[in-house]
Amino acid sequence: MFSLDQLEAFRAAAETGSFSAAARRLGKVQSAVSTAVSNLEIDLGVELFDRRGHKAVLTPAGETLLREAWTVLGECDRLLERAVAIAGGEEARLSLAVDDAVPVDWFVDVLAAFGERFPFVQLETYYGAMGDVAQMVGEGRADLGIVMPVSGTPAAIDAVLVGHMPYVPVAAAHHPLAALPAVGRRDLMRYRHIVVASRTGDREPDWAGHGGPVWLQESTYATLQLVLRHAGWASLPGHLVDRHVRAGRLVVLPLDFHAVKFAAPVFVVRRPGAAQGVAGIWLRKELEGLRLEE
Repeated sequence: MFSLDQLEAFRAAAETGSFSAAARRLGKVQSAVSTAVSNLEIDLGVELFDRRGHKAVLTPAGETLLREAWTVLGECDRLLERAVAIAGGEEARLSLAVDDAVPVDWFVDVLAAFGERFPFVQLETYYGAMGDVAQMVGEGRADLGIVMPVSGTPAAIDAVLVGHMPYVPVAAAHHPLAALPAVGRRDLMRYRHIVVASRTGDREPDWAGHGGPVWLQESTYATLQLVLRHAGWASLPGHLVDRHVRAGRLVVLPLDFHAVKFAAPVFVVRRPGAAQGVAGIWLRKELEGLRLEE
């Protein structure tokens, strides 16, 4: 079976064009390089170089197998680099849970920078609604979280407040509510309220303090799509509806009563006492340094 030293000699000879130059690159005597390449040819059962001239010229088989040698040696280099990183305290894998109402463009640059800084760490990002994200972190299914609880600071996890996200009541431009100059509680009760709720039972506060038909949705984006299709009205994050309001597809409902306005707090969270490597610490500090503008 061939060895990595033989592949290194093969690659060096092919790249430099001679066994003597390959020997100088590798810090070996020429005979050692020539022997390594000859033994590789025996192991593979093919001739890699045409030795009739003064230079080591690849045969067609050699050109094909050189590409494979580069791949194998490249993987070996990656293995070594990964082992060095792990030995230095870098995690093999890291997971982040994010409330799907949080704007992705607010934190995506941090994830991109993470990828540049820690190229070997596998990053997994999960999405959920409200209490689902905190639960994933609390139960250890996610290392870090960007959480938007409906009330107060998330319990049983370390949390850093990074901002608030305001919600606004909206309906599609052709929904009956959108035609009213002022919308009262009785008006809202006549139409379906589409509410974002989590699997853990959390849901946004009863914005208008009304009864009426309700649909519960686990996804903020699914709620938006239902509202756009006249299925009902909803309270949605301002950043999510702004472009639809400007385009005339949605209308902010002009409530004629003092509704309970809702600006959800946004936290970066982690499980207390959970061990973190250098990648997790870096990602947490970068996320905690962000500020979500209302």
